[in-house]
Amino acid sequence: MTAVFPKPVAQSLPNQVAALIMQRVASGELVSGHKLPSQRQLAQSMGVGLAVVREAVKRLEALNVLDATHGSGTVVQPFRWMPLLYDQSLFTLAMKRIGIRDLWETRRLLEGQIVRLAAERARKENLAEIRAVLDRTDPLPVNYDDSSALNREFHIAVAKASHNGVLVDLLTPLVDVHFQGIAHHFTEDVCRRTWQAHASIYRAIAKHDVAAAERAMRDHFTVGPIAVETHTSDAARSGSRSKPVRNKPHQRRK
Repeated sequence: MTAVFPKPVAQSLPNQVAALIMQRVASGELVSGHKLPSQRQLAQSMGVGLAVVREAVKRLEALNVLDATHGSGTVVQPFRWMPLLYDQSLFTLAMKRIGIRDLWETRRLLEGQIVRLAAERARKENLAEIRAVLDRTDPLPVNYDDSSALNREFHIAVAKASHNGVLVDLLTPLVDVHFQGIAHHFTEDVCRRTWQAHASIYRAIAKHDVAAAERAMRDHFTVGPIAVETHTSDAARSGSRSKPVRNKPHQRRK
């Protein structure tokens, strides 16, 4: 029997209102401690019903973005953007505020632990899944999108080999992130070195060599388009802060 799927529906009005408020928070127009107009005023300015605004505010309260207290109004709360990566409708806004460097650093730390567990716990079926991804990189992907899609499959397969479902869930949104402007760092040489690094990770896991797996994962994070972009951004940032050091003139002896 063919499964019957529900028809796709347009985004609800409360979700649209919540997204509009979040856009202003993301742009910095609404900051922590900012008091919003009354819900009735918001409803009038947006041309929606009061119930729609109330539902949108409730949703943002659940995300700790807003705090609506009777008699005190609706206030923007201090909150962290990272949890919003797990909310698909707010994913893009969260990405704009977190930044490539922090996400790359988080992935590096998280996957260091994942690969350690994978080297300890990987089973034959896990190794077969990782190996199957590597086999599809011969010949090498010819563009960034194809390489990125295979990269995602590889890292999720390694995470599954850790046999820790929480780590898989934590990693998934991080490898789903697509950074604008990264593709221009993609070259045949970068692609080749990237997949050589992946192959090294696989070999270490297959041997159940924890130390080698950790080294291979560290090396992996020094190659690839995102690594190049991160290194370039860090170098530019440090260069803009550094000032030329002038030699002090020698004082004449009196």
